Amino acid sequence: MSDSYIAPSNPVSRAGAGLVGGLAGGLLLGIVLTAAGHIREFAHLAGASSIAVGWTILLMVAAVAGCLYGFLVGRAVSSQIVPAIGIGIGYGGLCWLVIQMIVLPIANDTGVFHFSNDSILVLGAYVAFGVVLGLVYAATGPKRRMYAPRWRGGRAYQMIYSTVPRRRKRKRSS
Repeated sequence: MSDSYIAPSNPVSRAGAGLVGGLAGGLLLGIVLTAAGHIREFAHLAGASSIAVGWTILLMVAAVAGCLYGFLVGRAVSSQIVPAIGIGIGYGGLCWLVIQMIVLPIANDTGVFHFSNDSILVLGAYVAFGVVLGLVYAATGPKRRMYAPRWRGGRAYQMIYSTVPRRRKRKRSS
């Protein structure tokens, strides 16, 4: 029996690695939001006001955001630290804009795009969430393999990225 080969960068494995990164970043985000007093806003999404419910909702939102990260931009990161940090900064800022500035104010009946005294602190927490998400994804996500083409006719040496490793057929012995 032969097992069928699954490519290391299929959407499910990218989303799973993003989920792990989202939970790791969500822990950091939850600590900062708890210290800043914004964790109860997440609890209001479920109609409660306890900190435990806020943490639960926050981690669920962070897990979904991590899955989306892996699914949407996971191929651009795949075990590379610098793109993971850069894309994580942008993704964390986008999450702050969508979650903290639009979704939570609509759910809590406050003004959309309302800036408070600690909005920059919360933005920094979301950016740190994105960076941690990207770094954990780069460490645990699917890897790309690099292949160098053979030297052909004076062409410059280039690296080729491949998501599927080369497979060689086995010679059958008679």
